[in-house]
Amino acid sequence: MKFPIPKFVPVPSTEIMQIISMVSLIVGICLVGIGFLFLFLYKRNIFNKNDEKEKNNAVLWICIGVGALLIANHSIQLLF
Repeated sequence: MKFPIPKFVPVPSTEIMQIISMVSLIVGICLVGIGFLFLFLYKRNIFNKNDEKEKNNAVLWICIGVGALLIANHSIQLLF
């Protein structure tokens, strides 16, 4: 369905939308990779503070979740 878009609403071209999706996909991959890397490092007790370990694990899982959502959303968007 094509909806009429008013003239005052800025709509980027398809090439710009594709570039935005590719950049977001790369950012998502980096977030997941960094999250798993630091989760692995914390699991191996390289950073040895137990109080901060639980807080950092929650932040890392949130980082991994956000990255996974970005990957899922923008990879599907790039398919269409």
